Amino acid sequence: MLIFFLPTKQLAHAVLCVLCLAMVSAYTSYAYADISDTRAELERASERVVRAWTEYGELTGDAPSAEQIKNLRTYVANVADDQVAKTLDDVASELTSLEKEIMFLKILPSASNESGGASNGGLETLRGQFDDVGSRCSKRFYSDKMFQEVFNSSPCSEYTERFDNAIYHAENDADKVQAYEEGIASLTKIYRQVADLDTAELGRIHEKVKSFNARNAKLEALLEERQSLMPRINPLVEKMDEYKSKAESYIDDASSNCRAEGVDFDCGNRCQRRVRDPIFGTYRNEPDRRCLEKCNFQEQRATDDLNEQIEECIDERDWAKDKLEDIELDYKSMQSRVLALYDQYERVNDEIVSLADSNKRAVVELDQFLIQLLPEVFYAMNSEFSAYGVNSVSYRSD
Repeated sequence: MLIFFLPTKQLAHAVLCVLCLAMVSAYTSYAYADISDTRAELERASERVVRAWTEYGELTGDAPSAEQIKNLRTYVANVADDQVAKTLDDVASELTSLEKEIMFLKILPSASNESGGASNGGLETLRGQFDDVGSRCSKRFYSDKMFQEVFNSSPCSEYTERFDNAIYHAENDADKVQAYEEGIASLTKIYRQVADLDTAELGRIHEKVKSFNARNAKLEALLEERQSLMPRINPLVEKMDEYKSKAESYIDDASSNCRAEGVDFDCGNRCQRRVRDPIFGTYRNEPDRRCLEKCNFQEQRATDDLNEQIEECIDERDWAKDKLEDIELDYKSMQSRVLALYDQYERVNDEIVSLADSNKRAVVELDQFLIQLLPEVFYAMNSEFSAYGVNSVSYRSD
């Protein structure tokens, strides 16, 4: 492999992925109608790689040798037909990364330039370097619609405004030189991060952040709803207990049989008198009419009183039954309301658990991406990200 013939680690790193991915492509088959066109495109891409190597070498002092370039061209020329398309994709992808690295090398002032800039070129040179980085960063930002959707403003512009304020308050040239050197380093870090952000990945993360915030907003509403349910349920349960106690006071009356023994004064036997027969001189029993009238009257009055008591008992029993029926209807109605609220509570609680679990999983993934961002980059993002930064704290602390 050509990688083993490269003179330094820097250049080797720049082309490592290109050749490694080209080797991996030998395991995947892609079919195209006209392989000759694809192969020609691969050869053109490989020549761009050669030019990029050369330019990278000029910037780093590690230019590839003629033999190394020859080895690359030989490798590309001998790629199997069914692997040409995949190899082209890999070369194009890694070529983009290499060209981006070259762009960084062009804008990054070397350590020697940073240390000697103030004496050789003065503050104007440092300001020019700072403005150059800021200009390139802004161009990268404003050239991509996704960046404009995700960010409130260019992170570089935000930093530049704060930097200008720091320069304004610098007391002397030495402080300004130090501020410029630190500003160039910081702004370059911001630019590198902005330039390295993958648009598709950024869009995917943005959608996940919006989904997280939407779930969190729904969670807040559900938590309020759940919190309001128990105060509504408890009074109804207490009312049901009152219905039970009230029903117990009517059970005895409602279950009364309202029966009684019949009245029998036995007037016929009680109202007898012995009378002597004047002819035969014997004694016999004869009804005592006065006694019978009195006894029968008393017996009838007692019977009427008993019947009245039975009728009153029946009326009270029927009234108690009606009350129990009314209480039962009220109890069942209250019970239905309580059960409906309990069902609502369980449904809300299940939804809360589900949404919270989803957000906990989302935090793990989102934090892996967002934790890498510089504060200047993160805080320049739109309100969706600001809301996430606040809302995700509770999930990270669980």
